[in-house]
Amino acid sequence: MQRQCCGPGRGFILYVTDNNQQEVMRIERPFKCCAGCPWCAGDGCCAWELSVEAPVGNVIGYVRQECSSWKPKFKLMDTDKQDLAIIEGPCCVCNSPCCGDVEFPVYDPGKNQEIGMLAKQWTGALSEYFTDADNFCVKFPLDMDVRMKALYFGAMMLIDFMYFEQKKNNN
Repeated sequence: MQRQCCGPGRGFILYVTDNNQQEVMRIERPFKCCAGCPWCAGDGCCAWELSVEAPVGNVIGYVRQECSSWKPKFKLMDTDKQDLAIIEGPCCVCNSPCCGDVEFPVYDPGKNQEIGMLAKQWTGALSEYFTDADNFCVKFPLDMDVRMKALYFGAMMLIDFMYFEQKKNNN
C-alpha cells in the first residue's frame, strides 16, 4: 500500500547481496507519515532516517536528514548516534543539462575538511526524461573504514529516494 500511495516517501528495506546471493548488508528506512520537510527535520518524527546493518543483524550506523532552511543536509552517525560526517547538498537539487551532475560533498563532523563526495550524474536528456534509472558516483579515501563506506552507500540511497525518484511511477 505504501508503494502505491506514498511513492518514494514509503519505507523500504534494501537487501544488498554478494555474487553468491548471500546478503551482506541491509538498509532500512521506516515509514514516517510527515517526514521529508527540511525545516521540520530537527524533530525526530519529521526527519528521514535509515539504519545500515553489516553483517545483517548488526547495526553499524545511521543516516539522518537534518534541519536546514535551504540546502539538503544529512548526518552519518555511528551506533551511539555520534556524528561521523555531514553531507550537504546544493541549493537547487535539479538534474538538468545546465546544472550537470548534482553533488553532495561529505565533510568531517566539524566541517573542516571534505572527506568524500556523493554525486547524481547527468546521463543525458533522453535517459533522464524517459527512464527512472539513475547513475551515482561515490568517492571516498581508499583507506576509509568499510563501515563508513557502507554508510556512504546508505546515504546515497536515501538521497536518491528523497530527490530523484519520480513521485508517481507508472512505468
